[in-house]
Amino acid sequence: MKKTAQTIAGGFLILSVANILVKLISLVFVPLIRSLLGGDAGYSVYSSAYSVYAFVYVIATAGFPVAISKLVSELSGKAKSDEAKRAFVLATRALAILGAVLTVAVMALSKPLARLMSNEDSWAGIMVLGPTVFICAVLSGLRGYFQGRRNMRPTAVSQIIEQLVHVAFSAAGVLILRKFGIVWAVAGASIGTCVGAAAALAICLFEYRSDRKDFAEIIDREKELREAGYTGSTDKDLLKRVFYYSLPLFISSAVQYGGDLIDNGMIKSSLLRAGFDEIGAKSLHGQYMAMRQLINVPGSLATALCVSVLPAITLAFASKNMRDVSKKTQSAFKMCYIAAVPIVAVYAVFSGPIYKILGYGNNIVLLSLSAFSVIFLCSVHLQSSVLQGVNRFYTSSAFMCLCVIIKAVMNYLLIGVKELNIYGAIISTYVAYLIPFLLNMFVMKKKAGIRFSVIQALAPPVAAATAGVVPGFAVYGILRLIIRLFSNGYLSYLIPMIPAGILTIVIYYFVLRKLGGLTAKDISEMTPKLRSIFQKADKLLKIKK
Repeated sequence: MKKTAQTIAGGFLILSVANILVKLISLVFVPLIRSLLGGDAGYSVYSSAYSVYAFVYVIATAGFPVAISKLVSELSGKAKSDEAKRAFVLATRALAILGAVLTVAVMALSKPLARLMSNEDSWAGIMVLGPTVFICAVLSGLRGYFQGRRNMRPTAVSQIIEQLVHVAFSAAGVLILRKFGIVWAVAGASIGTCVGAAAALAICLFEYRSDRKDFAEIIDREKELREAGYTGSTDKDLLKRVFYYSLPLFISSAVQYGGDLIDNGMIKSSLLRAGFDEIGAKSLHGQYMAMRQLINVPGSLATALCVSVLPAITLAFASKNMRDVSKKTQSAFKMCYIAAVPIVAVYAVFSGPIYKILGYGNNIVLLSLSAFSVIFLCSVHLQSSVLQGVNRFYTSSAFMCLCVIIKAVMNYLLIGVKELNIYGAIISTYVAYLIPFLLNMFVMKKKAGIRFSVIQALAPPVAAATAGVVPGFAVYGILRLIIRLFSNGYLSYLIPMIPAGILTIVIYYFVLRKLGGLTAKDISEMTPKLRSIFQKADKLLKIKK
């Protein structure tokens, strides 16, 4: 039976749920491995090994999954599914070759790389992580294929299984090998990454075998067209298009990753230049990086939406239907803000209890001030995905490069002012994302001819979130005052947060539905299980269609 392509909303929700579960699992992984490796020193060795792997992973996969997704979607939309299949196979072969070369290089150079990271004990971990590069290269090709076919389920399922296996095998690896010393304990921790990736690859290969049967029926029909005189693209032409699509995305990813490293290193040095001592600079830097972990949570939702929206935009653009492109763009921004705005509101208002519950310290102002940057961050990433869908690759990449440059310059200038210190990084984040946001808007509307309204997409979630957090925070305050009569410890923050959070979510959903920010039509386009959940919520809250 032929599979039905998922809508933007359906694909987004599937990947969002998966990303949230992955984030929750990762919250368990870090303290667990850190404890098993003996604390900060052992975890430092593991982090050095993983940093090398993460950089090589970006080199091996950046751009290719998106290029495969776009090309498969584009060619399928033009009734050239045979070419879409060949493009996927050719691109995945190229990924496999690149992954194999980098795997051999990483394993052979594990000791020099460990010395380069100033952590020689990490060499065994780097060597064990080497094969993961090859596995993930092939895996990224398969995920790109499924995303191009607008089937997000294999990506979502494989991500969750990958993380679960990763945690289990990493813990087991450390327990078995740590008696041989920290070098092999870190190697044991790295085993989980490799086994988790292999499990995800197995799931995607199984799904591919099933999906291939549906594709084969279309290809058989197109063979008849070729016999009647139809001529398509050669393998060389298809591979050229894959590299053409992936190159700007590779540049963008490499610049972003490099920018993160520069940003990370620049903060501490700028704080020292501002007059802070070593301990003070490390403390402020640590507080900022902890806050960034929370900001990255809604960022992962934006990534899920970008993965879901790209093939839909590509398909509409390939059909030369700009009205549909505009409609899907409006829908994508709508879903983006529905998911991101309530998180922003909760971060801004509930930063105190969030920090206390998670053990992030006392500098709650960092999260409150940074919360609204999530809107710009998610918007810019979504804009880039839409521009990629309409073949404006280098435009989005150039603006992302500009974002990194602006942030680096402003960090240097602002963090070095002692009165601003770490808060200068927050200012630079807003400015660095605001400029690409405005430039992207100009290109999308004036150059690409995409008609959509950010205000129309943003207004209902903002109103609903405001309506939710105000009574929610009032309930939290009242309950905390009562519980403090008996205890002022951890539970005095956790217990009030539960009913306050539930009330905030319920009011947000109710007001959003009443304002038309989320319609019955939007719910009808979700997957059956998610649709059932929302319909039950409507019934419970007595919301009429």
